[in-house]
Amino acid sequence: MSVSEKLAKTKSFMQTVFLHDEYYVDAILASFASRSNLCLLGFRGSGKTHAMECLCKMIDKACVATQQGYLSAELEDVFARPDIPSLMRGEEKVVWKDMVMARVKAFDEIQRLGVGALSAMFRLMTSGTVMYFDQEAGVKEFWVVATANPTELTEDSLNVRLPEPLWDRFDAVCWVPIAPLKYQIKINGRVEKAKEALPVIWKEQDLLTLWKEVSEVEVDERIEYVITLINRILGFCRKAQNYDASSLTEQQKRELCSQCNTSYVCAQIARPPSVRAKLALTKLAKGFAFLRGAKKVDLVDIEKAFPLVYWKRIALMDESQTANRLERLRALAKELMTEIREVKKAMDLVEDLKGKFDINKYRELEKWVNSKIWLTEVKEDLDAYFDSIRQQLRMKAKEADVKTRYKIYILAKLKLPPEMAKEFELCEGVEIELTNENLAKLATIDAELFKEAKQAMEKGFTKYVLQGEYAYKWVLRE
Repeated sequence: MSVSEKLAKTKSFMQTVFLHDEYYVDAILASFASRSNLCLLGFRGSGKTHAMECLCKMIDKACVATQQGYLSAELEDVFARPDIPSLMRGEEKVVWKDMVMARVKAFDEIQRLGVGALSAMFRLMTSGTVMYFDQEAGVKEFWVVATANPTELTEDSLNVRLPEPLWDRFDAVCWVPIAPLKYQIKINGRVEKAKEALPVIWKEQDLLTLWKEVSEVEVDERIEYVITLINRILGFCRKAQNYDASSLTEQQKRELCSQCNTSYVCAQIARPPSVRAKLALTKLAKGFAFLRGAKKVDLVDIEKAFPLVYWKRIALMDESQTANRLERLRALAKELMTEIREVKKAMDLVEDLKGKFDINKYRELEKWVNSKIWLTEVKEDLDAYFDSIRQQLRMKAKEADVKTRYKIYILAKLKLPPEMAKEFELCEGVEIELTNENLAKLATIDAELFKEAKQAMEKGFTKYVLQGEYAYKWVLRE
């Protein structure tokens, strides 16, 4: 059985024991398939722990390590402890817990873990290893799945507020609401019996094969560009250093946006995402593509992955008025897609201007920038491109003869804005041999020029100097 068939079988079993909308099953399985570290959020009784346990039961026990969160659970309880007999002999021998080497690491109620355990978890999700007594251990390929109940923070002193850097290490965060009535009616003792009867589908080699195949799902340049633009638009602020909104506090961002054009998409974001979100979006989109049987990521996969990737990575300006965050993020994803589709013409203008400068196209691009403020950066990149061409032409012009410098001027007029190209204008003339062949060329440039050069030749002159526009046109025809 192929890993694709195994994943379909896993979904079928999940839908019999985790009674909820298909979206939540797909979110869990796309994360599992793509090895996107996942945190399931929800209120008590929403089914988040049940969903995690159901999936883990279908994975060989030798591959899975689980940890229940409790406040006194520290690094030594979860990841590693010293070997006491060796320690008494003065040796620093470490006993590594199963969690360190397991391919699937499942944590329940992580808001109840102790600070030391959370710190080790942060390192694990950042570098893939756990450090203890200056020794480190871990496996290269693994998947973290966790649950958390953020609503308990205000009710229970036995909880720890998870820091933003740790949330940023979760590729996906999924809020699991309590199931709708149509599913609650079906929840009874038979579900638990079905859970206990779940078969083992995934062995270690199956997991490695699955993760390898999903990592190889194609992401073409178009999709990669869309993903990059999504993350950049969300993190853009025209008043911030390098337009990077992450350099601002949330209060600063809110204040600056209140003074700006509120129609801009970036004005909806109070706290922007990190660059890590771009990588997470690409990774999870591959999981959704593989889940639907595709070998290539499409826009639909990005839209499905978007709410999961950005759930904890951004804060919205209207957060306090947002009752249905999933639908709000879905709407934002669609708005971003529309924004990117609309500016395709602007992006085409940039490519055209890199090939040949056209003042009308440049002015049209400026209009686009006024309506889509994040395009400011795109225009500045274009201006920097023009400047790099100018610098290259300057270097070539230093050692060039007159004829070559005219050729450089011709190229500058073709590639650069007029104010930049003007730098390469020449006062010197171009000397040519007076021959019948050259006279024929002059005739194609200007009749009066041809007449004057012919008279000079008849008087016995063998050289003729072309000035200004005539010199330019001569070099252009060579």
